[in-house]
Amino acid sequence: MKRIVNVVLVISFIFMSLASRAESDIENVSQFKIASLQLLSSFSAFIYFEGDELNRSRLNQAQANGENTLSNISNPSPELSQKWLEISDYLKTSQGRQFDVNLEAGWSILQEELNQIIILQEAKAATPKSTIAQNSIIQLQIKMESVLSRYMAFANSTWGGYGISSQGVPLEDEIKAVTLNMAALVAKDAKYKPLARKWGYIEKTLLAYNSNVAPFVVMHTFDKMRTMIASY
Repeated sequence: MKRIVNVVLVISFIFMSLASRAESDIENVSQFKIASLQLLSSFSAFIYFEGDELNRSRLNQAQANGENTLSNISNPSPELSQKWLEISDYLKTSQGRQFDVNLEAGWSILQEELNQIIILQEAKAATPKSTIAQNSIIQLQIKMESVLSRYMAFANSTWGGYGISSQGVPLEDEIKAVTLNMAALVAKDAKYKPLARKWGYIEKTLLAYNSNVAPFVVMHTFDKMRTMIASY
């Protein structure tokens, strides 16, 4: 009887360990998604500001974060690893080129390809009992970074306009979704009020791009918001 109990305990421990590892990998994929979106917006900002040192520093930090979070994924798909190498090569070869719309166009293609591969990696890592989807702050940051990556791509585009879609979702709708998520977080916990105020400060700027200094204000505010999120 004692032996049976021990076997059951061992099996239970194995299943719990596997579940914990799977849950951890789901979070790792989510963190890589955040880091990759930050890289996408950072390079767009690097293009927009024509290689100034502040945005070069942002770009280098975003790339390092991407490398680190990718290494934490236990079983990244070959497509994901290969696309990341392509992106890294693009960053190396593009920083000395002329800052024009063609540079952003090539970057936008890589961005869309990476996003699609990450979606497949998320599905691969997901489990029926995944709780990462319930982690409001992680999901909020993913939405925030998605908005920023699209906004900065728009800022570089001579064909610009918020009619550009992400899987058929207008950018205005993504921005409004973040606003609603912010309000829900504040309703649950008042500690998120400062974060919501920062978002409110740039929300109209995101919705109506009409100033050459707008990308600077937006990027600066996002830096502050990322620091706040990391402190929670």
